[in-house]
Amino acid sequence: MRDALKIYVPIVLLVLAGFAIAFRFVAPPPPDRLVMAAGAQGGAYLEFAKRYAEILARDRVKLEVLETAGSVDNLRRLTDPNAPVELALIQGGVGSEEGQPGLVALASVFYEPVWLVLRADVRVDKLYDLRGRRVAIGVDGSGTQVLVRQVLRANGVDSARDVDARPLGTADSFAALRDGSVDAAFFVAASAPAALTDLLAERRHVLFGFGRHAAYRHNFPFLSSVTLPGGALDLARDVPDEDTTLLAPVAQLVAREDIHPALVQLLIKAAQEVHGGRQIFAPAGAFPTVRFADFPLHADSERLVERGPSFLMRYLPFWVAVLIERSAVMLIPLVTLMLPLARVAPPAYRWQVRGKILSKYRTLREIEVGLRAADSPERRAALTAQLDELQAKVGALKVPVSYADMLFDLRLHIKFVRENVADPPKS
Repeated sequence: MRDALKIYVPIVLLVLAGFAIAFRFVAPPPPDRLVMAAGAQGGAYLEFAKRYAEILARDRVKLEVLETAGSVDNLRRLTDPNAPVELALIQGGVGSEEGQPGLVALASVFYEPVWLVLRADVRVDKLYDLRGRRVAIGVDGSGTQVLVRQVLRANGVDSARDVDARPLGTADSFAALRDGSVDAAFFVAASAPAALTDLLAERRHVLFGFGRHAAYRHNFPFLSSVTLPGGALDLARDVPDEDTTLLAPVAQLVAREDIHPALVQLLIKAAQEVHGGRQIFAPAGAFPTVRFADFPLHADSERLVERGPSFLMRYLPFWVAVLIERSAVMLIPLVTLMLPLARVAPPAYRWQVRGKILSKYRTLREIEVGLRAADSPERRAALTAQLDELQAKVGALKVPVSYADMLFDLRLHIKFVRENVADPPKS
């Protein structure tokens, strides 16, 4: 046992040292709580965020969803180092890498068209015709308001001077359209607000179609154009009454750049479940995507969006998969040290055991040579005493059974030296 410990204890200590070094490079475990900035009550952002929370809860990760004013408010919270927000839905065109460094896009998740509803008696061929009109442009802090101001400015309309801009939310805008207190209202939403269909069915309001959509896309690269087919909102009532082209930014799932990679896998997996089906303006499988991103993509986004989560994440519970993936780094010392050491240890052990026996052979050989050359009784007596001492040591020597043949050979050779050299037979 002592012989084995002399070989294997240093090996174990060396491997443990390798583990200790490797542990410095193991990512910390992911947090079990995440804070997400969503949107206003009744909006798509808030509803989608709640679905994310339900999905993450299956893997025992708590997603705390915050109601906010919208994309601008979400960006402010994401970039505030004192705010707890780590994740948000952001409307395309609201932020940028230059304006908000330190953020990454995980994926783009859905189109959210610009819906412009006009009173039927208000003739608007181009947005320039809104000059002098009362226009609901979305609440302060919303992506709607940012986008509306941008497209109005591109059409030569100063939203602060040329129109009577009203910072109204969705519900208040519909109420204002019905009571005639506004002439037009902008909405940015993934799907038509429920009240829109009824409003258009009354034929007192119309949905504006962006005829110069190619020019808008040229000037605003974050915009796409989508077509709302005639009758898509209500086929029986023919709402809308013709195909209508809408402009559409794309909502993105944006996080702080230090978000844990394991949570990125979980979030993209959730995004595929929430947004991967057929949408009103996109076929099944179109989202999530890595296109349309306003921020640098997370390092894992493209791989996860195209190939899905890792094998472990796909088939094992989240926390079990995380534990195995974190432990994978710890296999490095096991592979790099244990394999070569496992090849070296047995020969080293054999060498050590054989060395114990062979060292006694060296002593025996020296005694034999000395006895043959002894020229006095005193010298012979001293060497014979050494031979007795050697025999006693060999008798107390412990070796594995597999080496017993060498040990017994040594004993026979000691006997040979004693009988033939130390006490040679008289002739």
